[in-house]
Amino acid sequence: MDLNLLQALERKCVLEVLHRDKQLRIIEEDRIRRMKYELQELRRRGAKSLDRQYGERTCARCQRPLGKFWNSGAICHGCSHRICSKCCVGMGAVGWKCTVCHAYREVKIKSGEWFLEEKAKRFPGTTGLFKVLKLHACMHRFCLICPHY
Repeated sequence: MDLNLLQALERKCVLEVLHRDKQLRIIEEDRIRRMKYELQELRRRGAKSLDRQYGERTCARCQRPLGKFWNSGAICHGCSHRICSKCCVGMGAVGWKCTVCHAYREVKIKSGEWFLEEKAKRFPGTTGLFKVLKLHACMHRFCLICPHY
């Protein structure tokens, strides 16, 4: 960015804003990195592994034994594992998911990954705002660049 055209006070203000933005980006990246690490640890602790023997009637997250009639567990809507009642997290009208699926959903929401995925689904192969706007303009048949009269 060329700041030579600005006066000294303006240049100082712009540089302060850019410095603050850089600090906030670092803090945000650290927060997202911590959330992803916590999710990874939650997955590691709660995953059924091949080196240990588990019965089919155990919770996939905490490995508690499940009963045949009471506390028999239910299938998670996210991962299709059988989960006990203590490892379920309610999500309102959506239903419920296991602790790992819920944490994964929270990471996607808080990090903004859901937005990037939805944008990629809606506009495949496009990068940049101009391409998205141009595609949108073609779809709705209006002129993106105003004609000069």
